[in-house]
Amino acid sequence: MSIPIDAQFSATCQAVLHALEGVEGIEQIVLFGSMAHGSERLESDIDVAVEASQPLSAEQEVAMIEALALAFGRSVDLIDLRTAGQPLLTQIVTSGVRLKGSDTAWAKLVYRNIIDNEDFVPLQQRILRARQKAWIKR
Repeated sequence: MSIPIDAQFSATCQAVLHALEGVEGIEQIVLFGSMAHGSERLESDIDVAVEASQPLSAEQEVAMIEALALAFGRSVDLIDLRTAGQPLLTQIVTSGVRLKGSDTAWAKLVYRNIIDNEDFVPLQQRILRARQKAWIKR
């Protein structure tokens, strides 16, 4: 008998929170990707974005990845929300599931995403179009 999706999802969320509960200074945790939507496959990784009060050290990142990998038996894609860029940040903000964090911290992240989209994405697109034109002319 399979577990209903809601129960599986709730268990996934609780397991993420439990795996990261000992990490100091974590202000936000967001689950995104296939496991956030119930579309994971056997070979899927787990995608987790975190924001800490201070920049994450390499040791902290390794500890979080190890804790999540042990909890889920999957590879882990850990994203630091302080340094996440486009288009990944848009994916996290639009389709991620916030597991921990205040509304104010989430609003700041959404605002940063809007600003990034307005300021940087048009520049990225212009650069890509120029590269595409240069490549086609070869």
